[in-house]
Amino acid sequence: MNPGTIALILVAVSVVAWALFMVNVTVRRQRKAATGAASREHPVGTHDSKGATVVPSTAAVGAGAGGGDVTVDTVPKEKLKPLTPEQLAVSRRQLLNRAWAASFSAFLGFFGMATLSFLWPKLTGGFGTRITVGSHEDLLRQIGPEGNFQPLFVPEGRFWLTYYEGDPGDVPVYLAVGAAEAKMQALYRKCVHLGCSVPHCGTSMLFECPCHGSKYRLTGEYYGGPAPRGLDRFPITIEDGMVVVDTGDTQEGPPRGVSTWDQFAEPKGPLCVPT
Repeated sequence: MNPGTIALILVAVSVVAWALFMVNVTVRRQRKAATGAASREHPVGTHDSKGATVVPSTAAVGAGAGGGDVTVDTVPKEKLKPLTPEQLAVSRRQLLNRAWAASFSAFLGFFGMATLSFLWPKLTGGFGTRITVGSHEDLLRQIGPEGNFQPLFVPEGRFWLTYYEGDPGDVPVYLAVGAAEAKMQALYRKCVHLGCSVPHCGTSMLFECPCHGSKYRLTGEYYGGPAPRGLDRFPITIEDGMVVVDTGDTQEGPPRGVSTWDQFAEPKGPLCVPT
């Protein structure tokens, strides 16, 4: 059972417990009110239907009269009368209160479960998990020289898979994502400036943000615009000949000024988003 399911169960149990508590409080209040109404049918100093005098206890009356003796003609020993159908009936106000409480409880429960379901990461697949893209050899042919270096967009992982044949040197992020070993990179499509989705321009061979004009090389390195660094990226591993990208481990892109592949250091043609 994954953490999201456990959280949903806890929320549902909490809502049900709260609703039962409120129902219990309401029922107790109603019973108390009905009992008080029944006791008022035999006020102190009056006679019941059998002619017995109903008075307080000896200690209570003695305390109120200065401690003198009290003579009681008859002390009834019968139990309280059962509640009448009128007393057991639910009034319109009680019905509305219960309906409102039930509706609010149901709304709170569904809203809590929907919120957790929306916010909780889906760990069974998709973005935020390890995604198997395909065969390493097939992907190299598709995005490498045979495919004119055109990157492949993977919607499930929200990243661009690009060919890489540069010299990373000692740039930490290239070591962290395994770009040199895999000869490819998984570049997060989100612009590091303000988060817009960045498409690839087939003429310039740059990633060009349509929102504010930030531009990145095929390697994801910063080329121009207001972006503070290169595109963020995800680690790539080769497992049994298959490319696996961990989209749950985002690595910050290289800083401005980094250029590790001279072949794509400059645009190859006209820009798609003019500066």
